Amino acid sequence: MKIVANVKIASGTFEEWSTFYKSYENERHKYIKDEQIEKVSEVAAKISFIITDMDGLTKLSASLDIRKEEERLGVTVEIVEE
Repeated sequence: MKIVANVKIASGTFEEWSTFYKSYENERHKYIKDEQIEKVSEVAAKISFIITDMDGLTKLSASLDIRKEEERLGVTVEIVEE
């Protein structure tokens, strides 16, 4: 399943979010492929990827460490295309 999503960062910058997002890239790539990250502005990004394991990605996204950092950065994600 192909996903395109808009990421908004309310309490941080694209660079802060990007560093955090890249910190778990190896783990994330167990469940997705063909990931592309585009900087839209200092507080927004657009990401696209193909999900290869929905259960694994869902479990990873729900992990406490990831949720805490997303909350700290004020991250919201809107799926715009599937």
